[in-house]
Amino acid sequence: MIEMETNADTTADTTSDRWWTRPYSNVQTNIQEIDATMDVEQALDFIEAQGADTWLLNVGGIASFYPTDLPFQTRVPFLGERPSGDLIGDAVAAASKRNVRVLARMDFSKVSTRIAHEHPDWLFKSPSGKAQIYNTLYTTCPCGDYYQHRSFDIIDEILGRYEIGGFFVNWFRFSEFDYSRNYHGVCHCEKCKTAFAAFAGDAEIPDTPQHPSYSLWLQFATGVLQGLVDRLAKHIEEKNPGVALIMSRRSPIIYYEANNGVGREPWHHATSEAVSVYRTGMPTSSILVNSTSFVDMPYRMAGEQPEHFAQYLLQAIARGGNPSTYLMGAPGRIPYTNLPVAREIQRFYQDNRAIYSDYRPGSTVALIRPDPLRKAEEGYVDSVSEFRGLYSMLKEKHIPFDVLAAEFIARIAGDGSLARYSTIILPDLGEVGMAAECLDDYVVRGGSLVLTGSSAVTSEGGIELSSAPAAMRASSPKSGIELWATYISDSAQPNASAFQYSGAIVPVFGKHASFVWKPSSRKSSHLLPQAPYGPPEKCYGHISSGEPGAVRMSSGEGVVVQIPWTVGRTYHEFGTTAIRDYFLSTIDHLVKARVSANLPEQVEVIVGQVDGGEVIHVINQTGARRRTFGPHVRIAGGSLRVRDGSGSPKLLVSQRPPETKREGDDLIIELPPVELFEVIFVPTSP
Repeated sequence: MIEMETNADTTADTTSDRWWTRPYSNVQTNIQEIDATMDVEQALDFIEAQGADTWLLNVGGIASFYPTDLPFQTRVPFLGERPSGDLIGDAVAAASKRNVRVLARMDFSKVSTRIAHEHPDWLFKSPSGKAQIYNTLYTTCPCGDYYQHRSFDIIDEILGRYEIGGFFVNWFRFSEFDYSRNYHGVCHCEKCKTAFAAFAGDAEIPDTPQHPSYSLWLQFATGVLQGLVDRLAKHIEEKNPGVALIMSRRSPIIYYEANNGVGREPWHHATSEAVSVYRTGMPTSSILVNSTSFVDMPYRMAGEQPEHFAQYLLQAIARGGNPSTYLMGAPGRIPYTNLPVAREIQRFYQDNRAIYSDYRPGSTVALIRPDPLRKAEEGYVDSVSEFRGLYSMLKEKHIPFDVLAAEFIARIAGDGSLARYSTIILPDLGEVGMAAECLDDYVVRGGSLVLTGSSAVTSEGGIELSSAPAAMRASSPKSGIELWATYISDSAQPNASAFQYSGAIVPVFGKHASFVWKPSSRKSSHLLPQAPYGPPEKCYGHISSGEPGAVRMSSGEGVVVQIPWTVGRTYHEFGTTAIRDYFLSTIDHLVKARVSANLPEQVEVIVGQVDGGEVIHVINQTGARRRTFGPHVRIAGGSLRVRDGSGSPKLLVSQRPPETKREGDDLIIELPPVELFEVIFVPTSP
């Protein structure tokens, strides 16, 4: 029987020694079979020099680096050349003497040809009935008995032999793609077909993402995987409450891999975004941010640009994650040039464990990230573009914000955490479903909500929020070429009939919809509808339509601002500051940020809270390139303003007190020249 996701909290209580509830720093050596003879003492020398106190090491699954007795594992043949015959036993014993914790890397996604022939029912089957074979290994299915039952036997064997601090399970997914990115389809093994039928009723199991029921299958697959995670976490906790499960979904330790990708459009803030989502949505879980030393899986020996690699680690610790360096093979075999900068950041983190021990999100503005489970739906890519455009606006103008997941809104509201935000921004999310009631309650209680595009609007044009200024959508949204040469102006343009214009004029790109507005709403700015845009001789005729660019309405103690077009997507596409300034001026009266900055827009400012004060991370991103980061430019002459600030701040990187002054109730902190990063602790009292 396949158990689906439950609402059980898989994070254990803190009555036992749960080491992951305290700051830790990790190194992963993702070893090959030839590393079975590695010198564990030399590896530990490297790990300690990097500023790490945990070691993530391959143990079992595809290849067993210890002398397993289980017939459904494959011992690494090179173990025979090791005097003890047991790499894991040697590593754990040596690490224990140095107080370094060993974490076990497992991989149940593939089995050998022998095991595959003995257990064909464990395997992935394509829609045409074919197995998925890669480098002689057969892909398994999470619905099969290998994942559902035998994985527990393997973990039990390891727990019975070694003092392991945690288990990370790699490639924990339904494998539609292989390592070469060949698409094999949705698994059609008998277990999958039976389980999907029980989940989806008469819906047909899909074969590709283009199938109408693929979105439903994504929900099914997520439930299967989370259900297995819940069982594994409970099983491990019952065996040893001091051992954690490490997964890329809800678990005691959440695993996030920071990496680049050949052919993938980069998003320089991916790590910051992901860690913020986990810290706001799963606050009782620890986050392990495993930063990849190489540029992509097909190029594992090519080191990532050091400055780019540094961003992974800096964004991780600034958002509340635990840093980790991930390299291939035994240390020293591959010359990764990013290891020195990793050492600098991880040592800083270890030296400031006291600060990071209770570090938590500290912003008063929240930006909602679209739900990845809706990636198969029309409009998801556009919503991500809207999100990234708004993210860039806030980051560039140093408005500190947290990222919240759309799928976690109800959960965050349930524990009362939504109320700590003065402003929440929804980027063209479409329907919000069950979250609508939570958001209405948030507004009534005094919160400010910003809706862009079609946020909280159904596909039929209905309005989900009773607090929204719109009563209904009047017509289907315009998009694409229908919006070319359409603008928003902050002026009514009284001389437009004479083709004379004034004030700021910004383009409208992506989507725009007309709404029927409630009588109590207040409109601002003006839409200049499409007019001819070619040839030049015919390019005139923009007359204000009377439609607003933004609408505001009070509800209870709070307020909702609705922007009926995709201002974030427009900025993501055009990048002109007039668009950014229009949006930020529209919401300026709602933003109540405690910290602001006088710094170049290429610097990111992230605010966290600790008992007794605030911690402000200043990250230098002047080296940003299209696909990576290059050398940064030193930042000089910057300052921070802390509203109602008090006490004597400390510079944790420079390790000296900064110059300060007071302007009214505000504390001004003069920053020294900033190289890669600076961290400032601001106590709440002298």
